[in-house]
Amino acid sequence: MKSGKMNRNHNFFIFHSYLPSLSGASLWLTGRLRSVSLVSSMLVSFFILIISMMSCKEFPNPFEGEKVLARAGKQTLRVMDVEEICPVGISGADSVAWIESYVDRWVRDNLKLQEATRLFGDNAADEKLVEAYRNSLITRRLEQHFVNSAVGDSLPYTEKDLLDYYNQHRGDFVLDRAIVKGRVVAFPTAFRQKTRLKELMAAGRGGDSRDDLKAMASKNGFVFREVTDWTEYPQFLAMLPTRRNASYDNLLSRSGVQEMTDGGTTYWFVIDEARTPGATSPYEMVSEMVRWAVSTRRKAEIVKAAEDSIYHAALLEKLAIINL
Repeated sequence: MKSGKMNRNHNFFIFHSYLPSLSGASLWLTGRLRSVSLVSSMLVSFFILIISMMSCKEFPNPFEGEKVLARAGKQTLRVMDVEEICPVGISGADSVAWIESYVDRWVRDNLKLQEATRLFGDNAADEKLVEAYRNSLITRRLEQHFVNSAVGDSLPYTEKDLLDYYNQHRGDFVLDRAIVKGRVVAFPTAFRQKTRLKELMAAGRGGDSRDDLKAMASKNGFVFREVTDWTEYPQFLAMLPTRRNASYDNLLSRSGVQEMTDGGTTYWFVIDEARTPGATSPYEMVSEMVRWAVSTRRKAEIVKAAEDSIYHAALLEKLAIINL
């Protein structure tokens, strides 16, 4: 521990190895420290004094005593306070920058705290709030420890748990908009092989038909788009020559190949799957919500079991007594 302390001391006051002379060091250090507007002038004098002492004789432990670096109201920052947190291994120039930044932040934080106390008071109620906040932080840390001890690196639930929760709570996952999956192909109206193209569109999404459809579209320069993930219906309609403010809800219930035209271009489209507002949202769309709900419930169960164990053990060993 002593060697670590001496390393911090050494790093904290190794300025002389980076400065050409005592007078240059004083001017350089004074200019640097002036950038911290809230630190008193005694900080500059203190550091210059230390450099002067180092240039004259050995000064093995400049942190001895209760020397004050800064004050903010009734609060003081001592050399030994900074010594305890000063990073080990930084150069003299870097240590100066670090000290300046730390002292400046310390002064600002304490002045803000004192201003808050002046405006809002510093009474027992405030202390109770601080204590309650501290207790909540510690409690959350303990609860996370319970969970980590119970499940380790594994998830606190299985895929079956997720699906079971989804099926048991379908009423919680109701759609407020229409969603679809489907396909769209746009081609010149004069295209001669329409019959074959339509057969491929009507054949379905999988197998050789899909590959043949993609090949035909690619060969002839047609626009072919597949929507394999659930997509909001307006986004699907954006691929078609629809009219603004017109309703196309009736298309959702139709099967097979449907058609729209725009000038010399024909659009064929198929809505493979559709779910309307009020229907249950597909599992893949709400899986993250389900995962969060199941995880939260499982963690709560783990914490409750740990709490009960501590509670009953304390009663049994007379560490807790209830007189009701």
